[in-house]
Amino acid sequence: MTDLLRAWLMSLAGTALVCAAALRLTPEGRTKGVVRFLCGVCMAAALFAPLRDVAIEAYPLALARYRQAARAVTDKAEDTRRELDRAYIEREMEAYILDKARALGLGEIEAHVALRWHTAGVWLPEAVTLSCPRSAILGRWMEAELGIPETMQHWRSDEGP
Repeated sequence: MTDLLRAWLMSLAGTALVCAAALRLTPEGRTKGVVRFLCGVCMAAALFAPLRDVAIEAYPLALARYRQAARAVTDKAEDTRRELDRAYIEREMEAYILDKARALGLGEIEAHVALRWHTAGVWLPEAVTLSCPRSAILGRWMEAELGIPETMQHWRSDEGP
């Protein structure tokens, strides 16, 4: 690309030098007007020379490829944003549950929240795994507050010894 730009600028500069020399050497009068016109045509030809190599019929195909690539990048960015949102919401819900567990006197426990993508375009809690024995109060609170049904609450005591 830079080689093409360099070649174009060199041809433009070369044409300008030849035109300047021709105009300088041409005597005043009608001949100078003709030379000035021809120099203008030569400069325009040198200026627009790169356009003769452009395949106009290939332009729509190139534009379609560009749009497809842009759509792929946008989709990838949207997927990444959605996954980052999911991770953030999981952490916040886990912290919310842990705060409530501490307030209920369950001590230091671990919680892992699993989310699912809802058709409304939001992440909703689907299940929770806790590293403590079952607590009826915390279980009812998670069902009422977070919408996690009792069947999707997994407690250490449910998993065996």
